[in-house]
Amino acid sequence: MVKFLTITQANERFASDSKDNAGLVCVFAGATSGTGAGAIEGLAAMLQESTFYVLGRSAARFASQQAKLESLNPSLKLVFLEAEVSLISDIDAACKQISAAEQRVDYLYMSQGCIPLNVPQYTKEGLDVCFALSYYSRMRLVTSLLPLLRQSSRPRILSVLNGGREKSMRDDDIGLENADNFAWRAAINHTTTMTSLALEYLAENDKRITFMHAFPGLVATENFSRLTAPESFGMFGRLLVVFIGRFVSMLQYLFGISAADCGARQAFLLTSDKYGPDEVWRINEKSEPVTAPGVLERYREGGWREKVWEYTTGVFEKI
Repeated sequence: MVKFLTITQANERFASDSKDNAGLVCVFAGATSGTGAGAIEGLAAMLQESTFYVLGRSAARFASQQAKLESLNPSLKLVFLEAEVSLISDIDAACKQISAAEQRVDYLYMSQGCIPLNVPQYTKEGLDVCFALSYYSRMRLVTSLLPLLRQSSRPRILSVLNGGREKSMRDDDIGLENADNFAWRAAINHTTTMTSLALEYLAENDKRITFMHAFPGLVATENFSRLTAPESFGMFGRLLVVFIGRFVSMLQYLFGISAADCGARQAFLLTSDKYGPDEVWRINEKSEPVTAPGVLERYREGGWREKVWEYTTGVFEKI
């Protein structure tokens, strides 16, 4: 385990090194609340004269957070891009704005997601919301910003989801397009395993980029307290979901780490020399690499990196 004192000391050293911490261009999705908010605050305190692009639903709701970030670091240039990050079309529009304004991107941070239920819920583009947030929108951000990331001297991509906790998928329906195959656990397992395999596929052609898939652990956030069920669950089902969400939220606050501490660990991942390029790093909640391949060994041997990416591009082509 990387001790938290080690994390804070490393972050402080990076913050004091003007050679590495100045003039960076960073893109954030999922940073308007929860662990992502902790990560962006941690980086804001470490980087000088840098530009942050933040994708989020509402500039008005982000205003107080923006004021806090600017008070932490007056040299920060913060650009908020209104986007529904579950929509690939909005991701594309945001990436076009970034590409028009910047010559490079140094850090890409992604933590957008939702708590899946036992039934799929679809965006207007026809994608399940959980898959859209946890997988498709992230892969679209990566591929759209790769040309700018390649221009960085130290490019890093961090996807905060479930790195190191990959599980077997339904190989005949990896996107869980058949609603009968959909369940909350299946959605988590599939998006997790697909993320690791897709990043490994992309890393084969971009060996200068550091790709990271991290698991944050139990964090005291409000993600479960906001959990709601669709009308199809009925009154009892909706009440049960609210009860479960609040119960899990209570456990998060009792036993989880704070969003600020989690954010400090993620800022460490983005800035530390512990993780270098030419490899996809699966990282646990202790900021340590997960080396045991688990189910990935079978998927790698079966050519599933290519299969997952072919499936992903096929989904994109249909939108």
